[in-house]
Amino acid sequence: MNAFVINHAKIVTPTATIIGSLRVEEGIITGIGEEYYEAGTLPHIDARGAILMPGIIDIHTDALDMEIVPRPGADIPIVIAFRELERKMSGCGFTTVFHSLHLGYEVAEGQSRSKYSRKEVFETVHRAAAGPTLLNNKIHLRFELTGVAAYEECLEFIKKGYVSLLSVMDHTPGQGQFGKENFRRVRLRDGRTEEQAEEEFRMLMSRPRIEGVRLKELIDLARENNIPVASHDDDTPEKVGLMHSLGVDICEFPITAETAQHATKLGMRVAGGASNILRGGSLSGNLNIKEAVRQGVVDTLCSDYYPPAILHSIFRLHQEERMPLAEAVRLATLNPARAAGIDHYTGSIEVGKQADLLIVKLPGGLPMITHTIVGGQIVCQARLTAAETEVPIKKTNGEYA
Repeated sequence: MNAFVINHAKIVTPTATIIGSLRVEEGIITGIGEEYYEAGTLPHIDARGAILMPGIIDIHTDALDMEIVPRPGADIPIVIAFRELERKMSGCGFTTVFHSLHLGYEVAEGQSRSKYSRKEVFETVHRAAAGPTLLNNKIHLRFELTGVAAYEECLEFIKKGYVSLLSVMDHTPGQGQFGKENFRRVRLRDGRTEEQAEEEFRMLMSRPRIEGVRLKELIDLARENNIPVASHDDDTPEKVGLMHSLGVDICEFPITAETAQHATKLGMRVAGGASNILRGGSLSGNLNIKEAVRQGVVDTLCSDYYPPAILHSIFRLHQEERMPLAEAVRLATLNPARAAGIDHYTGSIEVGKQADLLIVKLPGGLPMITHTIVGGQIVCQARLTAAETEVPIKKTNGEYA
């Protein structure tokens, strides 16, 4: 449809929820208002009181690597994995996806036992994203700082235009996710002796890594190409301060509340995993994201390892924490768009922006997407088999429920 109207919707704008209609022309939002457009003037979708919100923007999801290699050594053709993941993600409400593809991460490469080189993965995904797609697909390159041999390849991918977001990560034990005591406990649980765990710790600590001048050159190259840069698993305010001084824009998955607070103080975007909210806490005993959101030190949600988590987390924050819906929605739409530098054309329901939209119903209190719209095109549509009940429109405490 070149032009259409969505009527009778609870429209989530950047600051409030209003009742009314939205007009789309040539893939762009051209009208938002409390008036209703007459049926027959333009093709229309009757939202029947459902929520109309911006499409979800996920700046970190590991789903594509897992789709390509769902089991160790079980390689799926990359293009098929890409296309099938798009279909799944459209049903989860994603309209823009930054596929987080690792590079230099030897542990992940060893565990996957994939026949594909990382270069083949990056090149194939880049070509697929540039062709006909359901969603707006981009590459988030996750570079492991101990991947010294992959450093030049990382620079090459940036120069070739494959990368829309860069993160630098370091899984060396003794810091980040893997403090020494946590490393020791896991290794003992896996059957190592105290001596074996200590020897492995020393061996991993001694590996060379990209740091100093070479790390600065990598971050500078990204910034010269207008690529936002994130640091991964920062565990101290000092680490955040260092990364910020090097030009890093985003603090991704901070380990502690103090780290998240310092990143916020420095004006960085701070991203946390939505799965943490959905599950009720961190798998590793790290920062509780619900608490961090409540305290205002995490402003962006990403799916990490479970794509459906973002949509459910939005509505948990709204329903259980009484967070205004517009505020909860911003965590997964406008804020990640700002972090990624794409908020000038997507991430919110505003006139002039791309029509990346979701219609969401709440059967049984759980969010269900009935329409995913990308650039004005319906890419996913669903309904319950049982008779649907219209969602009543009423205003409570200044919010439309």
